[in-house]
Amino acid sequence: MSDQAHFDRLSERFGRNIYDTPKGRIRLHFLQQDLQALLEQDSELLILDAGGGQGQFARHCASLGHRVVLCDLSEQMLDAADQLNREQGLEDRIELVRDSIENFCHHDTRQYQLILCHAVLEWVQESEPLLQALTQRLGNAGRLSLMYYNRHSIVLRNALRGNFRKALSDQFGGDGGGLTPTHAREPQQIDSQLQALGMSIEAQLGVRCFYDYLPPKVRQTYAFEDILELEQRFRDQLPYRQMARYIHLIAAKTQQ
Repeated sequence: MSDQAHFDRLSERFGRNIYDTPKGRIRLHFLQQDLQALLEQDSELLILDAGGGQGQFARHCASLGHRVVLCDLSEQMLDAADQLNREQGLEDRIELVRDSIENFCHHDTRQYQLILCHAVLEWVQESEPLLQALTQRLGNAGRLSLMYYNRHSIVLRNALRGNFRKALSDQFGGDGGGLTPTHAREPQQIDSQLQALGMSIEAQLGVRCFYDYLPPKVRQTYAFEDILELEQRFRDQLPYRQMARYIHLIAAKTQQ
């Protein structure tokens, strides 16, 4: 199944299971917090949302006065984005492009002050070609906001659940038919690849350091705000950020 067909089929489930849940709210909350200083500056930014799906974060950026190019391969994802953009009166600030990220970056000539690539890296076979394509579209001192599925968390979660064979197998990808990513990433490898591309990592934070490990009874006992406070307290500290379900890093392109 092609990537486009896969996400076309999952478009409705994606919105329901990713963003309309506490884990999705945690993810969106921290992405907005981490990028607040960049997005609330006075100047208008040109932003590329690479693999932005239904445009939840693109609309957040557009609502703050920025211009966003949302590139995604799924037609159904972009149809949903277009409808939601219009409902919120943001269609003039968000340009929708249906293409693969690498192909778009190869043909587009614009330089972006900020590129968003959230929960995309884990769906491609090789991470380096995608990172290279993205960094080529960054202007000098431009920022890359990269969030990816953390391999360490998959090992730990399987061990805690007693899935020892899977934890030892080094095979952590989903079967390609659902929302479980196919290629969890090792943080040190991603850091090395970015540095080799002339990127300087400015911030590195965990997204859901604890939530995915909590038993259902604990999730139901505590208020969402209490869980959020716990996540906030430890997400920038080692070893907790290395256990997070996702790693969010912000990297700057070195002046050339």
